[in-house]
Amino acid sequence: MFSEPAVSEGAPLSTARARSMERAARLVAAARDLADERHSSAFTVHEVAARAGSSLKGFYRCFTSKDDLLVALLAEDSALGATILADRVATEPTHAGRLHACVTGLLDLCTLPGAEGYARVLVSEHRRLSQERPDDLAAALAPIVQRIGATIAAAAAAGAAVSDDPRRDAETVFSLVLDGIHTVSFGRAAADECAAHLWRFCGRALCVPDLDPDRGCVPGDLPQPGGTP
Repeated sequence: MFSEPAVSEGAPLSTARARSMERAARLVAAARDLADERHSSAFTVHEVAARAGSSLKGFYRCFTSKDDLLVALLAEDSALGATILADRVATEPTHAGRLHACVTGLLDLCTLPGAEGYARVLVSEHRRLSQERPDDLAAALAPIVQRIGATIAAAAAAGAAVSDDPRRDAETVFSLVLDGIHTVSFGRAAADECAAHLWRFCGRALCVPDLDPDRGCVPGDLPQPGGTP
C-alpha cells in the first residue's frame, strides 16, 4: 500500500522511516478532514498534500495513488471503530445484547458528529474498491468484521444464536449494516428506525429467540437448523 520512503544520504534509516510515517499520518488526517467537510471523497491528491503541509513529491513518497490513501483512511478509522465497538460489546451482559451492539453500534458510530466523512467515503468507495482492490479493502475492514465474527461465534457456542459459519455471517451482517449506513448518511431513513430494522432482520437470521437485548435469550427456545421456525 505504501511507497518505500525516500532516504536521503547519511540519514539514519529509522529517522527516515519515522518521518515518512509522520507524513503519512498527516496526509491521512488531511484526507479525513476534507472528507468530513465535503461529505465525500471528492478531493484531489494536490488538495490533500496542501492541507497536510506537504508537497506532491512528499505525498507520493508515502502513497502510490489516491486509492492507497483512501484504503489507509478506511483502515485507520476501521481499527478505531473496532476498538470502540469492542468496548460497547464488553459492557453488554447477554449474548443478545452483544449481538445487538455489533449490528447497531456501527450505525451509531457512523452517524456521530465528525464521522459523516468516513461514512460517506466508506459507502461510496466500498463497492468500487471491493472490485479494484479487494485484498487491500478486506485487510482495512478486517478489525470490524472480525469483531462481529467473534461475537457471533461466542453467541453460537453458548447456544444463544445459530451460525454454521461465523466469519461469513459476519461479512453478511457488515454488508447489511453498510447498506443501512448508506441509507442514513444520504438522508433516506432515520438512524434509530434503520438500526431497529437491521437488528430485527439480523437477529432473526441468526435465530436469536428474544430480540430484546436486555432480556437475552433462553437456549432451549432456540430453533434448530433445518427445523420448523
